[in-house]
Amino acid sequence: MKEYDRDSFWKIDKLVPKKKTPMSTFSTGGKVVDYTVGGEDAPTDPERGRLTTLGAVGAEKKEDKVYEPSRGLIKRVTVKYTPDKFDFHAHFVKAARLYYDFEAPECEFATYYSYMPQYSHMNEAQKSYYFYWRGALRRGEFIKTDYSYLYLYVYEIINLPDLIPPKQGIDMLITLWERYRGQLPNIDTNMSLWVQDYCLVHGLECPMDKLSGFIFSILGAAQFKEFYLFDAENLEEEAIAPVLAYLSDYDWRTGRYAGGDNREAYARHMTGAMRLLISHLHSCGRLLSGTEELQKMQRGAFKYALTTSAIKCNITAEYIPIASEAALRATVTAAVKYTENKLRALMGAKSRLAVKGLEDEYKGIIDTYFAELFDKVNRERARAARPEYERLYEVEDRELSVADADEIERASWSTTARLVEDIDEYAEATEATTVLPDNFDMPSASPERGERDRGIETYGLDRSHIEFVRAALVGDYKEMRDIANRLGELCDTLADTVNGAFADGFGDVILEVSDGGYTVIEDYKEDIEEWIQALTR
Repeated sequence: MKEYDRDSFWKIDKLVPKKKTPMSTFSTGGKVVDYTVGGEDAPTDPERGRLTTLGAVGAEKKEDKVYEPSRGLIKRVTVKYTPDKFDFHAHFVKAARLYYDFEAPECEFATYYSYMPQYSHMNEAQKSYYFYWRGALRRGEFIKTDYSYLYLYVYEIINLPDLIPPKQGIDMLITLWERYRGQLPNIDTNMSLWVQDYCLVHGLECPMDKLSGFIFSILGAAQFKEFYLFDAENLEEEAIAPVLAYLSDYDWRTGRYAGGDNREAYARHMTGAMRLLISHLHSCGRLLSGTEELQKMQRGAFKYALTTSAIKCNITAEYIPIASEAALRATVTAAVKYTENKLRALMGAKSRLAVKGLEDEYKGIIDTYFAELFDKVNRERARAARPEYERLYEVEDRELSVADADEIERASWSTTARLVEDIDEYAEATEATTVLPDNFDMPSASPERGERDRGIETYGLDRSHIEFVRAALVGDYKEMRDIANRLGELCDTLADTVNGAFADGFGDVILEVSDGGYTVIEDYKEDIEEWIQALTR
């Protein structure tokens, strides 16, 4: 007799019917996917619209290549193709070729999200919108899209180099990036990686002329920054913007006077002055890393993108690293601010950025660039400031006769009579102005907020804050603490309030920490003293 198991009551698994082992759904025949998109222009051949998703045997291995770029920090590139045994994305290329020229009629936007977007992942509405959007894009129309639509188009460009020549493909990639990065801000990281790899795989130079407009954002997202700093060794003009973006903690393009009509002139003179300085830093060995051996960057190409076996490869780039130590960054940051102060001075703007720790040697280099410009502006301002009547006495460049001399004498007596009668009124009406000449190509700054008709600007500060600034100006730390105690606040809080107000209205903070309290930044003491005097008149 079988012995009774008294614990069997608790074995629930014996009471539940056993499940049958499920059969695998994997089929060597492959799943068939219908890629046909509705519309009268859709392909009519049923075989053209049916593609297998099963991985095909990998494509034949391409020849590896090694090349040396003609210029730049990257000295040698090796591209080693690594096809998979099975090409699990072969169906993507088949579909991409099938629908390369296909366009769908105008339709409503359909949201689409896929971690690795493919045609087979889209429903009919999404397919229709994708082909409609892609057609508009090829016509130069940049309508609404989604991340997945954009990435799908990128995958086409990357995987079809025989249909889309690389020189055309890089222009398409950059156009996508530039036009849609505002609408889709998270594409910077992927696009900085894919554009870089696309160029390295196909032996293309970094297209700096097309990237310069947003190079600051690119360098913030790029993993291999030396690619985008490709001309830092030779310091061609187009190399200055990326070097400044990489080494300066201050973006001069966001300056108070750098926008609008000033943008072109600002950029030209900023580039000109900083090119002199950076060339000097390069000649002193400070710009590039001092290592004698080239460094290597190695990785699989087109990380995070859909890549078929035909283009799958590893990249090795041997390059000269650019320096990035804190001291160099501090120097370049201070130099950019010093240069912007020069530009503001040329425009007649009173506000200045605080510049700390910039060596006199480097200031002198920047001053050299601006010397001729300041001479020209000062001459024009002096000429504009002359009363109009003084110009009547300038000698004319022509021969004189006796008759002319008599006429000049008669005219001079007449002029003298008028001057004696109306000289005070005339001089007042012709008071000098201080505007830059039109031909200088640098528009003058807008009126300072303290010079507007509505009176001296207080930047939203009340009397106590103004007294706090006055105490900081004269170094009266006790008075600063008394004001803070009276208001029931900390000195630090008051200083933050003042600096915030001045940053918004004046263009920069004016207070810095000092022993025992706060003091006005040295560069702004004269301006703040005039501001306080104007408020107390």
